[in-house]
Amino acid sequence: VEAILPGSPPSAFSGSLQPVKPVAAAMVYEESTYDYVAKWTEKTQIKYVPHAKKGNTKSAERYEQYSQARTVGEALLLGAKAEDFLHDYQRKFIEIKRLKPHKDGSIEEQREASESFFAHFPPGAAKALRARTEKTFHALMLAEALGVDLQDAQKLREGNETLEMTVGRLLADRTAQVVLEAVQKEGRRVTEHEVLSVLRLWQFKKNDTRLNVLPEGQEWVHSDTFGLIRSRDGRYMVTNPTREYPHVTELLNTFLKDRSPPQLGGGYFPCTSISLNSGYAAKRHRDGGNQGPSMIRGFGDFTGGQLAYWPDDDKSCAVESLVHEDRIPMDISKGLVLFDGNRGHEVDSFEGERFSVVWFSLGKFWKVQQEERDFLTHCGFTIPEGPDMGPISKLLPPPRGYTKCQSLGKMFGLKSADKAKVWQWPEEPNREEDKAAAKLLSAFNQQMETQVRGRRRGGVAAATAEPKGKPGPLAAAFGQASLGQTSADVGDEAEASPATPANMKDSTMADQAMSGEKRKRGRTQKRAVDAEEPEQKRVAHKALEPTSAEEATSSAEEPSCTAADAAAAEVASKLRATNGPEASNFSSLIFNPELAARTAAPVESFSLLAEALQAAANHPHPAVPLTNYFRFIAHHSASLETQLCDVLELLASATQVSSTMLRSAVKEAFGVTVPESDDVASAALRGCQQRTQAVSSQSPSVAAVVGMRASPSAKRIGDLLIALGSEGRSVVYLVLLLQGLTRVSRSTVLSALGHAFALIQPPCPQDGRVAQQRIYKSVEARHATMVAMERSITLAFGEVGGSSKQLVAALLRGCHASQLFAECSPRCGTPILPMNIQKSDDVELVLAKMASSAAVTMEPRHVGQVVQIHSKDNSLEIYGSDHRNLVGSLDKSQVKAVRSAVKTDCVIEAVLEENGNFVAVDCLVLNRQPLTRESLHNRQAAVSKAVVPNDCLSVVHTEKVSMSEMTPEIVKELLKEAKSQGWSGLIMKSLSSEYEAGAASTACYGLVPSDVEA
Repeated sequence: VEAILPGSPPSAFSGSLQPVKPVAAAMVYEESTYDYVAKWTEKTQIKYVPHAKKGNTKSAERYEQYSQARTVGEALLLGAKAEDFLHDYQRKFIEIKRLKPHKDGSIEEQREASESFFAHFPPGAAKALRARTEKTFHALMLAEALGVDLQDAQKLREGNETLEMTVGRLLADRTAQVVLEAVQKEGRRVTEHEVLSVLRLWQFKKNDTRLNVLPEGQEWVHSDTFGLIRSRDGRYMVTNPTREYPHVTELLNTFLKDRSPPQLGGGYFPCTSISLNSGYAAKRHRDGGNQGPSMIRGFGDFTGGQLAYWPDDDKSCAVESLVHEDRIPMDISKGLVLFDGNRGHEVDSFEGERFSVVWFSLGKFWKVQQEERDFLTHCGFTIPEGPDMGPISKLLPPPRGYTKCQSLGKMFGLKSADKAKVWQWPEEPNREEDKAAAKLLSAFNQQMETQVRGRRRGGVAAATAEPKGKPGPLAAAFGQASLGQTSADVGDEAEASPATPANMKDSTMADQAMSGEKRKRGRTQKRAVDAEEPEQKRVAHKALEPTSAEEATSSAEEPSCTAADAAAAEVASKLRATNGPEASNFSSLIFNPELAARTAAPVESFSLLAEALQAAANHPHPAVPLTNYFRFIAHHSASLETQLCDVLELLASATQVSSTMLRSAVKEAFGVTVPESDDVASAALRGCQQRTQAVSSQSPSVAAVVGMRASPSAKRIGDLLIALGSEGRSVVYLVLLLQGLTRVSRSTVLSALGHAFALIQPPCPQDGRVAQQRIYKSVEARHATMVAMERSITLAFGEVGGSSKQLVAALLRGCHASQLFAECSPRCGTPILPMNIQKSDDVELVLAKMASSAAVTMEPRHVGQVVQIHSKDNSLEIYGSDHRNLVGSLDKSQVKAVRSAVKTDCVIEAVLEENGNFVAVDCLVLNRQPLTRESLHNRQAAVSKAVVPNDCLSVVHTEKVSMSEMTPEIVKELLKEAKSQGWSGLIMKSLSSEYEAGAASTACYGLVPSDVEA
């Protein structure tokens, strides 16, 4: 039984089904050769091709002798070896008269005859042949258990059905009959699991005629048609499976009628045919000649496999030219789905066991003869008298057609191009019906297993001694384990099953069906390539400055070079006059940290940091002095981890102090009043120069400055300024740091940190190891490591939300660039530094920068605040750009709506619009798995999984476009249309790009009209 039923538990001989190379033969035999020779016995009649083996060889001599035989047994007596049968059959040297196996004698007698023949073969070949014979004997025993006359089964096999296929189909039909009688008696519906059990038993043919649905690389699919088809000569006829197995057809139609949509006004869905499909994803196609709409339902345990449908396909272009983003995917596993098969549709790739049933009507079906119409009606089909399909046809409006993706109305689902409505009827489970179905199927399972076991042991008495509840090979088809019931649970309560259905009259073999479910092969999206690796230094074009709505960081987080340069230039000359030349050893390209302890300032002091900042402000490559500073403290700091965290907190944090507080602090420290028009840093420098009071010789530490900034006040800042005494440089850079106006950006600081840890091996106090210079075999290796560490540290810092402690701890453990992502990965509950999307009104510039991207997406540039929605363990946090939780400031209804839309643990980047609605634009974590290093394509797919849109939280509309189609003229027209929609522009993103947390993206740009400010 298990050998012919799909999905059944493997039997003891299942491992032997693979072809085995005979020991004494050099030839490897095909599976079909084993399949056919396995049907022979010593009585099988054969005829050899005369003189087939040429040459003066012993094999040819033997062939001339045994080729005179007329049976297999005679050939063995005349010198044929068992391997010769495999060889000669595969080489077509043997002609076999039409086989009539299993006609004479009992099953056991036939088994003995086969075993006698197999005894002549080597062990490997005999094992392979025996496995195939067992499959047939299992089918025969099951046929007897079903009460099937083997002569009738032989007639069915003449219709291109193997014996195993016939028995499997009969068992499916028998099961369908039992279910139909039970639901009529119990007054309930046919359940999904009852249909699935029948589909699992049904033996599909290899259908090679459905060329329009064949997935690439396949020559056939498992597909059968019930009901009406049209032959090549134009006649309408009923398919053989419908006539031979009418209960399967009726069961499927009853399932549909039990779920008749309310839009039909109490009537039934009109259809003439059913397409039954198993285990394949149909490629994109249109059906040829269906009449009216089709209804589809999926069965089985599978993921993926959605029906993707183009409802506005008017056939104005080739089906292959339909745009992927115009399709509407529908989950057919949850309930019935209505669609027009004559419009483009396809099936997404899937995993698991998947069946689909499609009810449809053949074109011009009203011309069918009355005899066929009556038979189909008896099988449950609802066939209209004429072309009018009734109310169901009104649910599918005429297609409007599609245009190319050069209209924002089509791109982003504006009112002018809303996608057509699709009809789906999700079904809620009915526990009572499922319980009744489980009881019925389990009882029928036990009955069949008992009869088969009895047949194997030679009688009913032996079968009755079998213990109840033992799961048999039919359990997989009936889902006994999954339903949680055993035969013993219901066997005593089950009534006797109905009598075997009467055999239907034979019919002429119809042509293969040319219509039915038209479904697309699921094409796995090509995985996006890795994001471009940035250069060591990025030089921003003047037109690419940070904006507000779509950016991760504000101008306070990443100060513009203009503001920092102006502040530094104003005090530079005064610093020279006060402290002498600002250049230090930190500026040297041959800096040696072990020999650089020439400074009088302690390594933990803020004065030392100020010296490095001044050197960076005047260096053509600001990262060089900071790299040397980090290397220096790594060699000399007694508390390196703490100091590194403090320095990063000062230099890479976005926290600022108001100018009003700074003016008060300068007045507190130096007694200098600072007008609002005056620069605070310059005023502080003047106050420092004028101060005559003696101060402590102990310079404040970096930790003291960090502690002050955590809870700033005018007095605390003033005290620090006083403590710095006459150190004009330290005073100026303290003020600039608190203003966020140093020339050193966060990206420069993180780049310097990466370079430093590429050049040193960090100390390990536990082992007594001090920091050492890292040795490389080549300059190229050193440079590559520096680039990798720069990128990894920059992204890791952003992904942990600017948490320096976690990053520094990983670096001091000696983590390499490739290890930092695992050590510092993003997680729910910790705000991630947003990616900085650069903006420009220079269309030509942006198109040039994006030219290397094969495919990009276009999306609206919404006006509002970029936020992150963190969902974890049913708790919700919404962080603004300043990392403050906004949940308390939002309306409770907003929070509730967002919580209901986000269905899993995730981090969603969104725009909070002025009207209070959220637009999800990216997914950074899904099911607690970080996605920032995944491609944009994968992250967009994750958004769809994480968010169920509602009135408060929607998903941004995106359009995939090819860069070859994007000319400056087209983009400028799109920008004009974007402005008319109230958007601030468009955002162009590379589909292969990663999410560069806390950094300026190199593959995403905001396009704005030239007359629109960010």
